[in-house]
Amino acid sequence: MKIKLRIRMVKMMNKQTLIDSSFFIILFFLLFSSVSYAEQGHFTVIAEKSGDTIFETAMAVSVGDYYINEQNKKYRIIKVDGKKCVAKFEETVKLIEDEDNLFALSQGLLAQNGNKLIALYNTHSDESYKPTSGTHSEPGKGDVFNVAAVLAQALEKKGIEVIHNKSKHDPHDGGAYERSRRTATRLARRRPDAIFDIHRDGVPNSKEYTANINGKKFGQVRIVVGRQNPQMKVNDKFAKEIKAVSDKYYPGLIKGIFYAKGKYNQDLSPRSLILEFATYVQPQEAANVSVNLFADSVSKLLYGGEEEGALGLGGTTTAQTKRNESSGAFSAIGIILVIVLVIGGFLFFANKGGAGGAFSNSLGVKEEKDDGGEDDN
Repeated sequence: MKIKLRIRMVKMMNKQTLIDSSFFIILFFLLFSSVSYAEQGHFTVIAEKSGDTIFETAMAVSVGDYYINEQNKKYRIIKVDGKKCVAKFEETVKLIEDEDNLFALSQGLLAQNGNKLIALYNTHSDESYKPTSGTHSEPGKGDVFNVAAVLAQALEKKGIEVIHNKSKHDPHDGGAYERSRRTATRLARRRPDAIFDIHRDGVPNSKEYTANINGKKFGQVRIVVGRQNPQMKVNDKFAKEIKAVSDKYYPGLIKGIFYAKGKYNQDLSPRSLILEFATYVQPQEAANVSVNLFADSVSKLLYGGEEEGALGLGGTTTAQTKRNESSGAFSAIGIILVIVLVIGGFLFFANKGGAGGAFSNSLGVKEEKDDGGEDDN
């Protein structure tokens, strides 16, 4: 009897030990996984041949990922060794089919639609800017909420309705995108013209995201496209179109486009992107500047617009731009008319001399009789 009791007690103790061990293991992983990217370090991607740094990011980098930099040069990741990655240059990318006709693109992809609706949310709701808040992470109340609010205001000033979902998706771990998927799904049901997940990067190098337009510094924007979802091709097209418009009117605004392993909930919408506004060692004000420029680019791309750009650089559909386009069109028509008149005069004199029959036929100026047939006249 005593032996059975002891065996039972040992089993209970072992069971309790197992429960306690499991609890501490789970707690350890929760604590570890909630550590922000800024604390985990960041990835540096270098060129295969030159060894020059192509870009840095706090996002996980995998073999097969690729990147289009500011100059539209495409690099594919071929090796990942810890936080050091090697990428091979593939080609210089053409962002849109007719880069010389950006005006036509920026008339507004959705200009004919009556409703204008864009949705915003924040998967990593803790992300903050250290110079502004004194910390890089504020669970549930990160500065990225404020950045999204500034973007919402900038779009609303252009007559665009904005849904900014302020749901929290903490902690900042690998499960954040699964938690934010419910938010993204609710937003997708509203059928917005675009969905943007607002972030900031965790690179401790402010130069990685700093540029200027007309002497004014701002935090650059990196677009992230998940390369493992059914909507990848259309999201890729949308990202490139945004960069094309931004490159034209705010060169340097878009840092690049990173095609990362994963879905990032972008399978829910054909125009769904991650936007990283600056990095955590920059003040939020640097991101706010780029937010206004980005809002102008998106507004022009999706809906067109008459107003000048956010820095007064001229909109894509301003009256002056239209006059320039019209002037170019009339010039081209004038040149064509001159060529037609010259050729017509040549053919007239050639035919008059009886020497240009075959040549005139090749241009469709004169009809010849078919073999064995008669002239219609």
